[in-house]
Amino acid sequence: MKIELVNIKNLKEFAKNIYDNLAGRNILLLRGDLGAGKTTFVRNFCEILDIENQVSSPSFLILNTYIDNNKKEYHHFDFYRVEDELELDYIGFHDIIENSTDLIFIEWPDKFLDTIKKYNHRTINIYFNFIEDNINVREVQIS
Repeated sequence: MKIELVNIKNLKEFAKNIYDNLAGRNILLLRGDLGAGKTTFVRNFCEILDIENQVSSPSFLILNTYIDNNKKEYHHFDFYRVEDELELDYIGFHDIIENSTDLIFIEWPDKFLDTIKKYNHRTINIYFNFIEDNINVREVQIS
């Protein structure tokens, strides 16, 4: 499915639609160029979950964890700067994936797609693309 998002309000509605259709253990695999809206999507998603933590890109930290009012943890990984599987071990990726019962966000997942697929989680691919003639509009594809 492809949709066009013309503003941030549309992104929040899109996140709400995804949220309403989730059940069980899910990993959202977020793809797109730098600045395409991956972290903004996570921020909007966390607003829907009533998470009060400030959502920011985990590019340098590699992992951010957000906690909702019910003390549920949501993990947000960014593999942009991760070079090898040892770094995943260092940040506790495997333990988090094995023990997670809810939702995990992963930006730049392609480097470790085989590793991610080893786990019995439902994965949802979300691609954020710029529209050539309008830098503020995004085309989003879900598979």
